[in-house]
Amino acid sequence: MALGFVFPAMAADKQDLDNRVKQLNSVGSKPDMQDVAFQRISTETGVPVETVRKQHQRHPNVGVAGLMIANVLANETKKAPEQFLGEHEKGKKWVPIAKENNVTVDKLNERLDRLAKAING
Repeated sequence: MALGFVFPAMAADKQDLDNRVKQLNSVGSKPDMQDVAFQRISTETGVPVETVRKQHQRHPNVGVAGLMIANVLANETKKAPEQFLGEHEKGKKWVPIAKENNVTVDKLNERLDRLAKAING
């Protein structure tokens, strides 16, 4: 019985986070918003803006929300953000990556909230 409750919650987390990432990436893809987004990612994660910009150049399809998530995961796990960016680019979704690394979706959402406030004004 317990398993029946776990899977719907995970599916809701996944869908909610995926939708949120798409929305933020859409807004953050505008040239005037990219610099704001890169600065917020830097502030939130301690990664220099230029490093975030280089991550974006190497992984342009991951978007600003993906960059935030990868750098938050890196902070929480002490692993390289490139590891998470690579996994995501190979088709793995953010929620399973986070769960496998013992990072809560709530933590990712907190950081995405701050990114959204920065780029949405």
